[in-house]
Amino acid sequence: MGRIAGWLVLLGLGTLCGSWYGSGVSGTLIAGLLASLAAGALCEWLLPAPGSMWGGALVSLLATFMPVWLFFLPALAFEAGVGLGTMVPATGSADMKDTQAKDSVLARPRLLLALLPAFFWLIPAITDLVLFRGLTQRYALLALLTSALTQGGGLACAHLAVAKGREWRIEDTERYRIRQLHGRINDLDEERAQATRMAHLSERTRIARDIHDNVGHLLTRAMMQVQAGRVVAQSKGDQSTERILDDVGKTLNEAMTTIRRSVHDLEDEGTDFASQMEDASSEASMGRLKVDLNNGIETAPAPVCRCLATIVREALTNTVRHSSARSAQVILRDLPAFWQMVVQDDGGIQQSQPDSRGMGLADMEARARALGGTANSGPNRQGWKVFVSLPKQPWSDHSAAEHGEDRKVMA
Repeated sequence: MGRIAGWLVLLGLGTLCGSWYGSGVSGTLIAGLLASLAAGALCEWLLPAPGSMWGGALVSLLATFMPVWLFFLPALAFEAGVGLGTMVPATGSADMKDTQAKDSVLARPRLLLALLPAFFWLIPAITDLVLFRGLTQRYALLALLTSALTQGGGLACAHLAVAKGREWRIEDTERYRIRQLHGRINDLDEERAQATRMAHLSERTRIARDIHDNVGHLLTRAMMQVQAGRVVAQSKGDQSTERILDDVGKTLNEAMTTIRRSVHDLEDEGTDFASQMEDASSEASMGRLKVDLNNGIETAPAPVCRCLATIVREALTNTVRHSSARSAQVILRDLPAFWQMVVQDDGGIQQSQPDSRGMGLADMEARARALGGTANSGPNRQGWKVFVSLPKQPWSDHSAAEHGEDRKVMA
C-alpha cells in the first residue's frame, strides 16, 4: 500500500507541475494523467508477467511529442523500477534452475526484451533535453534526474517487497516444520504412553497368574492338611485340637477368598479389551480378510473379554476357511444390561453348512452359555452371521456363585 501511495503522490505532483507549466489544467494534461494512471494500474495487475511494462513505455514515448507529459515521467519511471525489481528475481529464480550464475540468465534475449520497456522514459527526457532550449530544456533535465531517482526508489521498494515475501515464506516453512515436529512428538508421546500402559497391564496379569499358581496352590495344600488334621483329631476325640484346626481352616479359607478376589481384580485391570479385540481380529483374518472392527465396549471383566476374543477368532477363522468372503465386520455393543457382539462377513448365500464348519460353532455356544449368555450363527443375504449376547448382572451372580463353590470345595 505504501508503494502505491507513493506512486499516486508522484502523479499528483506531476499534475500540479504540469498545470503550472501550461498555465492551467488542459485536456492534454488530463489525458497524460489518465494514460499514466492506466499504464501504472495495468503494470501492477500484470506483474511479474513479461510485457507488463509496455503500457508505461508507450506513454513515455508519447511524452516525446507532448512536452507537458514530461511531468509524469517520474511516476512512470517509479512503476518501471518496481517492474524491474519484481521481474528480475522472478524470472531469474526460474531460469537459474538450469544455470550456474545469474549473469547467464540476464543475458538471455527474452528477459532483456521484457526489461527493455523499463528504460523507455529516457527517450522523451533526452530528446527534449537535446531539441529544446530554455525552460523546456531545464524541465527535461529535471524530469530526467527525478525519473532516475524515482526508478531507483521503485527498484528498492520492489526488492524490499521480494525480500519480505521471501522472509514470510521462510517463516511459513519453519512454522510448518515445527507443526510437523510437534505432531510427531505427540504421536511418539502417545505411543510411549500406550506402551507403558500395556507394560503395566502385562505386569498386573503376570502378578495375578503368579499369585494364582503359587500362593493359591500353597493355601489349597494347607487347607487340605488342616482338614486332614481335623479328621484325625475328631477320630481321637481331641476337641481342643479340633477347634484350633477349625479356626485355622476358617482363616485359610478367608485368605483364599481374599487372594481370589485380588487376583480377579488384578486380572480385570490387566485386561485391555480394545487391544485383545484388535489382536483377535487381525490374527484370525490371516491377512486374507479385511476386518472392520467397530468397538463400542471400553472395558469388561477378564472372562468376558476372553470369551468374546475367542469367539471372534473362531468366527473369522471359519470365514477364512469355509467361505469366499473378502471382508468381515465385527461390531461390539455395550448395552445397559448386555454385552453384544456381531460378526458378519460378505461371503453371500453360498456358505458352508454349519456341520461342515467343525466343532467351532458348538464351542462358541458353550463359551457363551458358561457366562450365562447365548451365541447364534447362521447364513443371511450378506453372508454368515454370528451373534453373541452376554448379560451383565447374571454374569456378576455367576461369578459370585463360582466363588462360593470354590470355597465349599476348599472347605
